[in-house]
Amino acid sequence: MMSQVETNLLLAFDDELDFLDLIETVATGVGFQVLTARTAAEFFDQLARRRPSLVVLDLQLPGMDGVEAIRNLASLASDTGVLLVSGMDQRVLASARQVGESLGLKMLGVLQKPILIEDLETLLQTQLDSEARLRADDLRRGIEEMELVVHYLPKLVREDGTWQLRCAEALVRWQHPRLGLLSPGQFLALAEGNEMIVAITDFVLSDAVRQAGLWREQGHSLGVAVNLSPRLVRDVGFPDRLIRLLREYDLPPELLTIEVTEASSLHDVELVTDVFTRLRVKGIALSLDDFGTGTSSITQLYRMPFTELKIDRSLVSELPHTQAAATVVTAIVELAHRLSLTVCAEGIETDDQFRFMDAAGCESLQGQLIAKAVPAAELEALAKAWKGGYPATAPPAR
Repeated sequence: MMSQVETNLLLAFDDELDFLDLIETVATGVGFQVLTARTAAEFFDQLARRRPSLVVLDLQLPGMDGVEAIRNLASLASDTGVLLVSGMDQRVLASARQVGESLGLKMLGVLQKPILIEDLETLLQTQLDSEARLRADDLRRGIEEMELVVHYLPKLVREDGTWQLRCAEALVRWQHPRLGLLSPGQFLALAEGNEMIVAITDFVLSDAVRQAGLWREQGHSLGVAVNLSPRLVRDVGFPDRLIRLLREYDLPPELLTIEVTEASSLHDVELVTDVFTRLRVKGIALSLDDFGTGTSSITQLYRMPFTELKIDRSLVSELPHTQAAATVVTAIVELAHRLSLTVCAEGIETDDQFRFMDAAGCESLQGQLIAKAVPAAELEALAKAWKGGYPATAPPAR
């Protein structure tokens, strides 16, 4: 039986030196002490001497694959958390995670290579213990002292055969005085569990509507999209408050899109349908976010008055070289169009993904290939640079 794990000690096992360097840099910055191993011998030598609280494990390793490493960890009765990383497809990663769970290991998640630093930071942040972990009082103070900021993720829209920058998704960030700029994944779960998510949603919504109104005054016809808290989905007074906010900043309703996840609309269906329908009656667009994840239901597409479907990045990441993903994505686009919905693809990171979604008939695109989320002032410059647009099938230069 292994002894108690060492708090905030991470062991990374991968044969790629560059990847180990990345893990060490990010994990150290978050607050972990980091050990690394490039061979099975080094991995088990580290485990013989130390008891890490977290193991980052590749599935494709020389001399021993990741599943073997999982079995060996289980044989040691390890209480260590395990994070899987690999360039293999999501189904293989999910299966490997299931193997670990069946053996009693604490499987924390999977990341597909090439991984985004933001995703890695977010997951590592959730595994920190003691004083390094964010606390509810810290977030509450941050909200009160106006440390939250909004960045805008550009969204390309197809118009007359060209791709134009016509919209941006509002994404909250926390400018933490000690930890720097934090992404939503690093604190929204904390907000959800401590009655702060509605306040954060109200802040983002107000900032986005104000900013879009300001852009309109300056001659930029840029729409904004805002993710809605599940609690507001079931608030019958929300549509009226939202219309008052739009009037305050003189923003036409058609320049605002409300994004919701399917999970947020599965409960209190009659009440949620009431809220969604009133939003649509008032001219506000409604987008079903993260479609293609495990809970996706086709029935939601015709039972709720959505105007847009967003294909989740986990599917887009496998395009175009994974035939199964290509087939599913093509079918989703066709289904959405038959239901008179537009389609947005999230997570566009390569020229091939851009070309595939363009050819599939997707109406809008988001992702690192186009641009990362930026402050409002930088988005204005981007919008001017996009004037004239890109021809369809020709992705933007990086």
